[in-house]
Amino acid sequence: MDVDLGHLRKPCACGKEHQFDVDTVHIEAGAASRLMDILENFQNPVFICDSNTRAAAEPFLEEEFKDYPVIELKPRGLQPDNRGIKKVMKQLDYCDRGLSSVSVDVLVAIGGGTIHDLTRYAATEYDIPFVSVPTAASVDGFAANVVSLTWDGMKKTVPGVSPRWILADTEIFARAPKRLTASGVSDLMGKYTALLDWRISHLVTGGYICEELCELLEHALKEVDRELEDIRDGDWDAMEKLMYALILSGLVMQMAGSTWPVSGAEHMAAHLWDMKDPERKRDSLHGEEVGVALVLVTEHYKKLEKAIRHGLVKVRSDSARGLEMGLLEKTFPDTEVLEGVLADNDPNPLDEIDLEKLEDQLDQIRDLIHDLPESYEIVQKLNEAGCVTRPEAIGLTPEMIENTLRVSPYVRNRVTLLRLEKLLERV
Repeated sequence: MDVDLGHLRKPCACGKEHQFDVDTVHIEAGAASRLMDILENFQNPVFICDSNTRAAAEPFLEEEFKDYPVIELKPRGLQPDNRGIKKVMKQLDYCDRGLSSVSVDVLVAIGGGTIHDLTRYAATEYDIPFVSVPTAASVDGFAANVVSLTWDGMKKTVPGVSPRWILADTEIFARAPKRLTASGVSDLMGKYTALLDWRISHLVTGGYICEELCELLEHALKEVDRELEDIRDGDWDAMEKLMYALILSGLVMQMAGSTWPVSGAEHMAAHLWDMKDPERKRDSLHGEEVGVALVLVTEHYKKLEKAIRHGLVKVRSDSARGLEMGLLEKTFPDTEVLEGVLADNDPNPLDEIDLEKLEDQLDQIRDLIHDLPESYEIVQKLNEAGCVTRPEAIGLTPEMIENTLRVSPYVRNRVTLLRLEKLLERV
């Protein structure tokens, strides 16, 4: 499908002028063949991939791989972290110094989420555009304009450039390992709790929200929901709908000017696990972590809904606003990581909450949670697509799960429902 981006640029009822930097998106068999026409406008392109993603794309880009320099990374243990970034920047600098006149002027990301984050970081540092060629429908970050990375043990999201062109070739990404596709479904399903958290944050803080963007993502979610079995079976039409929804997530992120629409409590739990045990992540995928966290968070939110409905929840006093220092010190024994977490929580986002008003909003919060699918329905959807749902499947131990819902709200400075719950108590 050729994606018409025009309707996304129209004036919005929220009053915000939505902007994004992606020029064109092609999701179709043969999309990769458009790459040569793009690269003809540049003098010194460089490809970035790993050996697996090169093997997936090279049969469709044989001449391009011959004509241009390629930074081919080893996939084992590759992550968007200090080490991964250092490898890319070192090789890119070598490519750049090898040129006689014009420097590297465009990058081509050929791969999944890690390759795109590394390429996005490099393109931002070099202040040049890049082309996205996804080799799997594995994450929601292809069209994003932020880089999700781990830096000195801290999970960070930093500004970056979005791809100017996205060439999602169905002949490539539909043939990806099923585990990668399932990871993409899980990452997309995380929008259920992310959108809920955004709406609740807007309710209690008065912060910005755009219902049209929420509805745009919800519509894409429903479209994918109807195709889960076909996605698992590798049906090309269904796979294109999944890829569209994943790309749309990145576009909506740009249009909202934040990661709020696509990243809520489920992502913070996944980020916490990465920070606590980065070596475990070598054997798990981002989407898998989000899917497992989604199940945990949804189950917890539904319990809270029932407690509010039965009058078993009330707002605590002002003394509950402070950070749980004992819990944070125990969770993050590394002083630098702890200092980073504390810095990210200064100021405390709960300081802006009006407690009397919050008491009156509990019924509205309950109603918003009610619209969230039940946890068993989430598990059913994930299972239908062949996704991971159990913590042990991604190497999480009971010790790692313990306190996840208490600590993970501190991973980002924002008012998710989990963070807001610090102001609530059961009666």
